[in-house]
Amino acid sequence: MKTSTFLVPLVLLTFTGLSLSHAQSPVDQCVNYYAAQAYEKAIEEGKKAIKLYPSDLVSYVCLGASYLQVGDYDQAINYLKNAEKYALQKSDFMYIYGLLGLAYDGKGMLDNALFYYNKALMLARDLGNKRAESDYLSNIAMIFRRKGELDNALSYYKESLELKVDEKDRAPIYTNIAVIYLKQGNYQKAIEYFKRAMDIFDRYGNQHEYAITEINLGNAYREIRDFQNAEHYLLDGLKRAQKVGDKYLEGTAYKYLGWLYRDKGNKVAAREYLIKALRVFKEVGASSNVVEVTSDLVYLGMP
Repeated sequence: MKTSTFLVPLVLLTFTGLSLSHAQSPVDQCVNYYAAQAYEKAIEEGKKAIKLYPSDLVSYVCLGASYLQVGDYDQAINYLKNAEKYALQKSDFMYIYGLLGLAYDGKGMLDNALFYYNKALMLARDLGNKRAESDYLSNIAMIFRRKGELDNALSYYKESLELKVDEKDRAPIYTNIAVIYLKQGNYQKAIEYFKRAMDIFDRYGNQHEYAITEINLGNAYREIRDFQNAEHYLLDGLKRAQKVGDKYLEGTAYKYLGWLYRDKGNKVAAREYLIKALRVFKEVGASSNVVEVTSDLVYLGMP
């Protein structure tokens, strides 16, 4: 499933013009390393930049964004709040607030994340930036989903969807909407939206996302006891997961297949797939999944 939308590349593109006076400086090096996904080097250059230009907006944003990418959320928040002091334009504040939302989101401080996402959303609307508005709506939807406020989440996802111009950008939202419907027990709607997402992923050649969505679709069919469709989509999704090399997804497909055969009353096949799932989850270090699948095997009376 998709997590909150990262707007960091937009931030750096927006602020790049502000750093032109520092040609070949640590400011530019921070931005360049960030763009190359060399985040540790970006952090190193960002620290140098702040020493040289202690009131430079780009330096603080680049450093905060880099810390965000390596998962050091406290440092990200620290530097982004410093960036806020030097921001002048609405667009600067919008992106900084969006990044602060992501940082608090990463820390699990959902109310703080919601506060900053809403601030960013209001500025996006003031600026008429539909793309950013759609992304912030989607981030807010994700927060509501994590808080268990599914109706609010669904409302924000649908509002975000209406603003998407590029068809490719609609597919992840279709998937997220499907997950909401699944949690609400509206399986037919979930299946409808999973299929919409799969159609787009297929036409644009995104095989990884197609596999993720197909496996979720197969499990949705299992939930309504349509075992024929469940088996079809889960087995095909398993092959695709193996093809793209996503071991965690492969383990998930094995787990769902184990549940499918358990529900069909075939304990032997259920055990076979759950053992495969257990091996994969142990291999990738997915501890919570190891506990879950072990419990499933015990439930079958086959530890």
